[in-house]
Amino acid sequence: MKTFQNITRRIGFCAVLACTGLQTPLQAKITLPAFFTDNMIIQQQTTMTLFGKAKPNKKVSIETSWNNQHYETKADAQGNWQVAVSTPTAGGPYRITLSDGKKTVLENVMAGEVWFCSGQSNMEMPVKGFRGQPVYGSQPYIVSANPKRPLRLYTVKNNWSTTLKEEGIDGQWSEASSEEVADFSATAYFFGNLLQQSLDVPVGLIHCSWSMSKIEAWMDKETLSHFSEVTLPDTNQDKFEWAAGTPTLLWNAMVNPWEGFPVKGVIWYQGEANTPDPTLYKKLFPAMVSQWRNFFHNAEMPFYYVQIAPHKYGNSRNINSALLQEAQMKALQTIPNSGMIPTIDVGDEFCIHPPQKNVVGLRLANLALTKTYGLHKFPSTGPMMTKVEYSKNKAIVTLDNAPSGLAPGSCELEGFEIAGADKKFYPAKARIAGRTRNVEVWSDQVAQPVAVRYAFRNYVGNITLRNTLGIAAFPFRTDTWDDVK
Repeated sequence: MKTFQNITRRIGFCAVLACTGLQTPLQAKITLPAFFTDNMIIQQQTTMTLFGKAKPNKKVSIETSWNNQHYETKADAQGNWQVAVSTPTAGGPYRITLSDGKKTVLENVMAGEVWFCSGQSNMEMPVKGFRGQPVYGSQPYIVSANPKRPLRLYTVKNNWSTTLKEEGIDGQWSEASSEEVADFSATAYFFGNLLQQSLDVPVGLIHCSWSMSKIEAWMDKETLSHFSEVTLPDTNQDKFEWAAGTPTLLWNAMVNPWEGFPVKGVIWYQGEANTPDPTLYKKLFPAMVSQWRNFFHNAEMPFYYVQIAPHKYGNSRNINSALLQEAQMKALQTIPNSGMIPTIDVGDEFCIHPPQKNVVGLRLANLALTKTYGLHKFPSTGPMMTKVEYSKNKAIVTLDNAPSGLAPGSCELEGFEIAGADKKFYPAKARIAGRTRNVEVWSDQVAQPVAVRYAFRNYVGNITLRNTLGIAAFPFRTDTWDDVK
């Protein structure tokens, strides 16, 4: 683990100016990494390390307006300096004043809850949608956006590097104007929007994603060196056909520069690019979460993620994406303080980018409000299969996270399959048993069932099983017949 002193040294001469319009380093004014700017939100009630560059060997003074505290340190021979400051409870706006003889002032700084939002294109998809691919219900959010609201946005521009990036990151904090909201990650914005409304504190969202990125690209060299299946890139290589799919490249350039900036937690929407190898994903995902928690110096940092949505992935009847969904489900057992939300009901067979990003963001926010902030005691996610029993020609499946029962109770359920000892699955009929958490499943073609599957294909179709809060049930299987097509 790098020390904060190492951080200041790698910022070095490439540190960027904290605010638009500041004088250049040639005029010897303090410079800061790109995430220390006007309009930023800092994580409340923690210790944050301010660092940057000043005149070599000069005294650097810092004043924080929330407690009128004065700090002093000294830049080293290369001009690098750092100082740890205590952050206040949620509130603002505040001011941070820095000087090495020339003054730099960060204005409109808020303290609140900061979340890091990462993944691939389904996280990257903006509120205004992609070309030809809409985000349903986005217009009211865009036109009603209020820049005076304590909700701040930061998008890390796409970049890659074969080595740990030294020149910081490209991006800036912005207020939530209509223009900024339209261009921001839809999943992240809908998540942060509900979080801010519910908590009534400032919320900062750091959006850091890249379309078609594999999980390996978001992991560091040290972690990946423990996996023989992963080939690390040549650090001297300067061109890649698929940078977002190459191990370490996005971590090096887009995440690593954030060291020293505390966050409350992470929301993650990724996995589609790894559907060809669910077995490897199952190994890498817990290791990645552990690495990120070490990086952000928070061993119990909440990590909430989205189960990838149904899509044909070449052939709708195949199960490669279902196996990756299953790997994501099993990760809940090995990753403490984690949570996952379902998207089985919002997928699209022919478009990999579901338009219901508001559903995804709201479910993630519900997860955080329940598990992290303890705001309510409703189910934080959708029904999960807990057990199955067989009675004559029927299977009785029990699901949790449905204290008031399952829905819809008045119609036959789609997406179920059932098999006997021959391991051949047939489409099944299914219905909720009264107002319970049990689903009865049967088929006239299977006299003695031994296995049940629900929505366990790349794409199934009309999926409706959910709890009474409207959160979809997760796909599942009761067998371990991996070779079944």
